[in-house]
Parts: sequence; C-alpha cells; structure tokens
Amino acid sequence: MGRLTGKVAMITGGTSGMGAVTARRFAAEGARVVLTGRSEARGRAMADEIGADARFVAMEASDEGSIKQAVDFTVSEFGRLDCLFNNAGAVAHASRIENISTEAFNDEMSALVGGPLFAMKHAIPIMREQGGGSIVNNASTAGHWTGHGPVLYSIAKAAVLHLTKVVAMQIAKTSVRVNSISPGCVATPMFSIGTDMTQEQSAASLPIIERELGKIVPLGRAGDAEDVASILVFLASDESRYITAQDIAVDGGLIAGYTPEDSMEKFGGLHAELTAELAKMND
Repeated sequence: MGRLTGKVAMITGGTSGMGAVTARRFAAEGARVVLTGRSEARGRAMADEIGADARFVAMEASDEGSIKQAVDFTVSEFGRLDCLFNNAGAVAHASRIENISTEAFNDEMSALVGGPLFAMKHAIPIMREQGGGSIVNNASTAGHWTGHGPVLYSIAKAAVLHLTKVVAMQIAKTSVRVNSISPGCVATPMFSIGTDMTQEQSAASLPIIERELGKIVPLGRAGDAEDVASILVFLASDESRYITAQDIAVDGGLIAGYTPEDSMEKFGGLHAELTAELAKMND
C-alpha cells in the first residue's frame, strides 16, 4: 500500500467497470482521484464511497471543452495532476462496414480517439510544469488483431496505440510518460453487445461470460478488472519511471497465438450462450 501516496489521478470513465475498480485501487494506494463520467448520480455515489480524497465531475468524452473543464477541475481541487487514465468509451456501433454511417464513424472516433487526444492536450502542460507525470491510454487487443471487436472499435483502438507512441516521443524530454494497456477477454457486460440483453441482464450473465472467455484465453481464465488495475497502479507509480511509449497487453496471452478466424469462432459460442440465457430470462 502507499505506492501512489501524494499523487493525483484523473480517471475518465471512472464510475463503472475497469475505471471504477482502478479508482478504488488508486485511492487504496494513497492517491487522490477525480472520476469522470456521464451519470451524476453514479459518479457522486462512487466518490462518496471512496471517501474524502475522491471527487466526481461530469464529462463528455467526445467534447474537448468538457474534457478541459474536467482537467481544470482536477487541478483546482487537488493542486496538481500526476496520472491521467484515459479509459472512457465503449463499443457503440457493432455494424459491419457496409452498414456504417458517417454519424456512427464520427461518434465513435470522437470518443475513442478524440477523447484521449484532447485529454492529453490539456493534461500535458500541467504535467510538464510539475516536472513529470504518467498518462495511460486504454487501448485493446482489438487494436492489435482483427477479429477481436467491431470494425469502428477496432480501428479506433489501433489509432490509440499509435497515438500513444507519437505523443510519448513528442514529449519524452519533459519527463511526462505516455503508455497504453490492451485489455483482452476481461469479463465485463460489453461482451453481450450483439444480443438484445439489457444492461442488468448482461451483468447477471457475467458467470457465463467468464466461463466462455476462459475457453479462449491461453491462461485458461477470463481476466477481471483487478488484473487491469494492478498494471495501472504500476504505470501510475514511480516504479515505471523509465517506461514510456509502450503497450502492455493484459490479456492472458490472447494476442500471442490465435488467428482472427479462431477467435471469432470462439466468441460466437459466447454469443450463443448469452442468447440462450436471454431466452431463459424472458420465459
């Protein structure tokens, strides 16, 4: 404990899933945290749960003005910004390429690529003046291999991987480090996308998601948000002070050995299970 004592972190998309678990871990390690999200009720409840060293600010991940306000809020509340975890965003459009509209493209690129870009734009000057900082962008195994996600999500995450390296090299001499993580097969309700499940039904189906993902992953189990949070604590801490422009795959070895065709076939089994589960729920 105490690996992040004295540090201030801003976590976008920090009110649920990996963001929420990471916020709790950062606070347990001594950091003061600012969570961003769309839901005021969920965000304030989350900040209250963590305690006096946590704040919530509403933020729209696709809007530069909203992002700047969140960065400014963090500094006004805690006086500095040591770590930025660009986590906000989700799979919004699961269509094949022939069905993608300009509106869908703009929406997803603005949130998944523009969000991290503009957050870095406004965080880097603050970190530079402090003498350093750590930025971590949430990419995905879908950015490394085809077959790990819908087309827009996949190309956006590939862009995040390259964006991370480009920015890291541009600012390396400022001692501001920029890295990314690529989660894969981390059991979250997002794997129900493509079914007709509600958010509540997806959450109730997590045991099925975990079981089926365990058949895909070389390590033999699905990942969980704690696996991701552990890497983020390391990247936010001074233990990683000589690491920049890198991507760490948190995937149980997934991207080391499967073809896209094998992967999609296995994920198809998961969707079949979720569809069957939905039928049971609706009986």
